[in-house]
Amino acid sequence: MPISALNRHTARARSLRRLTRDKRGSAAVEFAFLAPLLTLMLLGTIELGRAINMHRVFTMATDSTGDLVAREQYVGTSSTAAQTNLDSMMLSIKQLMQPYDSTSLALGVISVQASPTNASDTRVVWSYSYNGYTVPSKCATYALPAGFLATGGSMIVVVSSYIFKPLFTNVIPGMSGSMTWTDKSYHSPRNSCVDYVQGDNCSSLSC
Repeated sequence: MPISALNRHTARARSLRRLTRDKRGSAAVEFAFLAPLLTLMLLGTIELGRAINMHRVFTMATDSTGDLVAREQYVGTSSTAAQTNLDSMMLSIKQLMQPYDSTSLALGVISVQASPTNASDTRVVWSYSYNGYTVPSKCATYALPAGFLATGGSMIVVVSSYIFKPLFTNVIPGMSGSMTWTDKSYHSPRNSCVDYVQGDNCSSLSC
C-alpha cells in the first residue's frame, strides 16, 4: 500500500476511534428520545388532576341539589312558582360548578313515595327536569334500593349527567373524545315529604 494511502487510512481510523469515544451531545440525543414521553406524562398528569377535581365538583353539585330540595316543606305556592323556585335553585348549582363550564350539566329531581301498605311499591310523586334530563312522570314506578323506605315514606332522588371534555383531545392515549359522567343521590326530606305545591299533601298520594 502506498505511504500516502496508508496515512489516510490511519488518519481515518484514528478519527473513527475518537468519534466512538466522544460523548458530547449524548444527553441531547437521549432527551430527544425522552421528551415526547415526558410531555405525555406531564399532560396526562394535568388532565387527570383536572378530571378528578371536576368530577368532585360535579358530584357535589348533585348532592347539593338534593339537599336544597329536601330542606323544603313545599317547593312553591303554585305550579308556576314551584317551577320558578326550582329554576332558581339550579342557578345556585351552576355557580357551584365554577370555574368549570356548566352548560352540559343536566339534572333530574324526583320525589318518590312508598305505598302506605307496601314499602317495595315506590312511585313518583312529582319530578323536575333541568337542561333536558329525562325524568319519569307522576305515578310511574321508581325502584329504590331495598330497605330505603318504610311504608308511606318519602325520598328525594337526584339524578345527573355531565359531559367532560379533555383539554388535550387526540394528544393523550385513551383521551380521544368527551366522556359522559352520571351520578345519583338520595335525600330524606326534613319533613314527612316535599310537596311540589303547598297543600298537595303528598303523603296521601294514591295512584
